[in-house]
Amino acid sequence: MNVAVKRRGPGSRADALHPTRHALLDAAIRIAGRQGLDGLTIEEVTREAELAKGTFYVHFTDRNAMLVDLHRRFHDELYRTIAASAAAQEPGPDRARARILGFLDGCRRQAGVRAMLLQARSEPAIARAVQERNDGSARILAQDLRGSTPVPLQTARLLVAAAAEAAMQELAAGRALPRLRKALTSLIPSR
Repeated sequence: MNVAVKRRGPGSRADALHPTRHALLDAAIRIAGRQGLDGLTIEEVTREAELAKGTFYVHFTDRNAMLVDLHRRFHDELYRTIAASAAAQEPGPDRARARILGFLDGCRRQAGVRAMLLQARSEPAIARAVQERNDGSARILAQDLRGSTPVPLQTARLLVAAAAEAAMQELAAGRALPRLRKALTSLIPSR
């Protein structure tokens, strides 16, 4: 007999939907936008959210857990943008191009969060989360590259890395870079 056990406490599904958790994450984004990662302390987050410090620990075990959750939240929104960009495309190179452009557009919409998370990549938990997301993205992208390259997964991994670099260049420029986007999408092999 399969019995589901409801998890409670920091990181549980019910906790992820809690409005106070969202208030803390929103406060963290505002602080990081103003002060960068160095200003992102538990004290500052709870002060900005106008919540007691103990409330933080109801939702997160520590600062790194909050950063990992910010990373997850950023990528969940990013994946929705990518899915919407590619929804009308049939599987293949054109859908791969749409996915990459959706990624760049999503990063531009959340530029402050992306900048903060780039700073946080030196944190081991964030580095692991980035690697997991990149691996998952490469597996999805590889599906659109089958038949156009003899090594779709390896090609997809390189494209994911190149797209991340393009996103960083657009972040530094503060705007979309059409020629860079054209160069990036031209790397996708046609059938």
